Amino acid sequence: MKLQIGKTASDIIVTIYLLGTLLIRFLLEPQLQSNILISILLGLFGLLFLWALVKSKILNPGWFGLLEPKGE
Repeated sequence: MKLQIGKTASDIIVTIYLLGTLLIRFLLEPQLQSNILISILLGLFGLLFLWALVKSKILNPGWFGLLEPKGE
């Protein structure tokens, strides 16, 4: 049995994850002595981890309904 999370829960997890990693980067920036390259690499690693969760179908975000076709 493969672990899969629903669309709404995935949207919430993705949002919390992105805000959390952004907060961590802001808190770590003074300790990195404003080394932008390390900050960018930390951000890319965070996005890579999130991408892997979506690609392996553990997270199934619906992107808050932005990609669903509108019924006219």
